[in-house]
Amino acid sequence: MASEVSDVGPCKRKITISVPAEQVQQAIDSTWEQARQNVNLKGFRQGKVPKQILEKRYGKAVRDEVKQTLINDAYREALQQYAFKPVRQPEVDFDEVRLEPGEALDFEITVEVKPEFEVPDVKAIEVSAPPVEVGDEDVDREIERLRSHRASVESIEEGLAARGDYLIADVSYQVDGAIVMHHENALVDTNRETIDELPAEGRTDAFSGQQKGSTVTVPIQLPDDFEPSGFAGAEAKLLCTVKEVRRVTLPELNEEFAREAGAESVDDLRERVRAEVLRQVESQRNRYVEERIFDELIKAVEFDLPAGLLDETSQKAMEGLERELVRQGQSEEEARANVAKAGDRVRQDQARSLRISFLLDALAEQHKLFVTENEIESSVRALASMQNIDPQVLYDEFYDKGRLSSLRAQILESKVRKLIRETARVMDAKSEPTDS
Repeated sequence: MASEVSDVGPCKRKITISVPAEQVQQAIDSTWEQARQNVNLKGFRQGKVPKQILEKRYGKAVRDEVKQTLINDAYREALQQYAFKPVRQPEVDFDEVRLEPGEALDFEITVEVKPEFEVPDVKAIEVSAPPVEVGDEDVDREIERLRSHRASVESIEEGLAARGDYLIADVSYQVDGAIVMHHENALVDTNRETIDELPAEGRTDAFSGQQKGSTVTVPIQLPDDFEPSGFAGAEAKLLCTVKEVRRVTLPELNEEFAREAGAESVDDLRERVRAEVLRQVESQRNRYVEERIFDELIKAVEFDLPAGLLDETSQKAMEGLERELVRQGQSEEEARANVAKAGDRVRQDQARSLRISFLLDALAEQHKLFVTENEIESSVRALASMQNIDPQVLYDEFYDKGRLSSLRAQILESKVRKLIRETARVMDAKSEPTDS
């Protein structure tokens, strides 16, 4: 087989291939012989059907099979010969490829490939992040949440909401005039001052005096760790339609409550809660640090993205968003219009995700990171324990459904994220550098 490769655009290669005539003829003869042996026709012994009859009945199917086999084999051979790594299925004009006995098979394949770039030095990157601090008020807030789980609740049908109440509301997220997300039965907690789990300090006062059926619009800046990340940090409006007002009577914080919560005493409960809040804060900070490092890496290295891959992932994301909006009650027309308005942000989000994905791959390769089978099995055992099922049953399910490769990718990504977090210079905001 003869081949040559040429650049035909950013992250795009064209492979020109010529399969020798003798190899083509051998493939044709072999495929016809297999067809002759496998076909059963009335009036003929198996393996003795004349070729002209086979040609009349199965000619196109056999030629297409030969052509497809030769193209696939040639493409795999070309990938071994050249160093680029495809990111999508190759494109070939199948109908234009001519297969003739005794002649070479000439065709072109176009394929999008991973971008090539120099990986920036992570050690040179400096980022700042909020320090890990857990105060008594944080512990108190979490204990109040635990008490709320065991609270007695009275639904207020006619009265007005007051400070300390909980409200159930359908919340639409509006960014740049477009509804980009909609959550039904979201919780508005006027104690913790959160709306749909988002910090909203000073904003939940807007719900005081409201009642079932009221609509409250709350301006808010989405946090830096908001998902999807394309909307992180965006100025948004939360359109909240109140469905229920709940007045809560909390249980007394005493030794009995502590024991019911799995602690030995109130003091022990506070220490357990403090440790859990600290773990959550550390996890949030780690994620924040990782995203800021990726921001700096993206600034430090410029590379083109595969245009077709970006189009494909953006289209899938928009289709998924449209389905979700319809599921949450919007008409198809409304959902389509809102998704169209959000199109630019969705595309930006996908572009950032792709850049991070390529950086993750490059960093893993640069630092020779990989995932062992023991790590796969350990991860499966942990997941099985969380789901209270047999680890082997879960492993077999992952294997049968082809999910082991996805699990491997997740473990590898975690390793890379930990690496960059520990390699970059991480400073506490408005503080001196920390050793990270």
